[in-house]
Amino acid sequence: MERRVVAAAAVVVVISLAGCSVLLGDGGAGPSTATPIPEPTATATPTPGPAAFDYPDGYGPDGVTDATAAAEAHAGTLAGYDSYRIRFDVAVGAGNGTESRFSYRLSVDQTDETALEIREDGVVTRRQYYENDRLYANVETPDGEQYNATDAPFAPEAFGGGEFIDPLFGAVDYGTPERVETDNGTVYRYRSERVTDPRAIVPGNVVDEGIRRFDVQLLVHEDGYVRGARYTVVTEKGTELQGVAVVDSVGDERVERPAWYDRAAETG
Repeated sequence: MERRVVAAAAVVVVISLAGCSVLLGDGGAGPSTATPIPEPTATATPTPGPAAFDYPDGYGPDGVTDATAAAEAHAGTLAGYDSYRIRFDVAVGAGNGTESRFSYRLSVDQTDETALEIREDGVVTRRQYYENDRLYANVETPDGEQYNATDAPFAPEAFGGGEFIDPLFGAVDYGTPERVETDNGTVYRYRSERVTDPRAIVPGNVVDEGIRRFDVQLLVHEDGYVRGARYTVVTEKGTELQGVAVVDSVGDERVERPAWYDRAAETG
């Protein structure tokens, strides 16, 4: 993978941790329904002078330099790992007191070419399991469950959570990153300076309420994939929305055949 080496003054944080959630501060008060994630206890120390940073493809000292390259680096890097897990959660607290949630879970085992994908919105749960170039589906609604099976070639680069992460590359202007040393490698933490296209990230009805605040953070691993991302939105009508994405269990994730597999297989 081609890298860009840039001389830049920046902030370096040294911290040891197993995952990346601790690095994602909440950027202020998020929705009351979201679980708070604490800031790291390590102290950021300015470097003594300009430092040569080896940025992943698509990134530089002034943020995302090429959104397409950043998206390709994320998907391509994950496709090269034996296994991993992606978690994405959105919590919405409306000004009228109502609240809603959406969650996405994806477990991938490249070695066995299997994957399990789950989407839940509080009403409908959609599950998809990939094995031997077949896709097995289960949809659970208040009215019951449905099953299906169809041919679907295993495509490693399609399992990167791009629908949730990719909009954060091209729709946001970021400032100079912090360089964070973890026990899992170097991570660059980018914070938004301006969201240029909020509709690319959140639903239009949220944007139509008028954006009072929109903060975004990216944690980019030196290999090129996004280890974590968070965005927080507050509208003029009091709606608060927070989305958190985390990539973890790299090399350690196992995908088990779901209990509903046989029911779905019978349909195909």
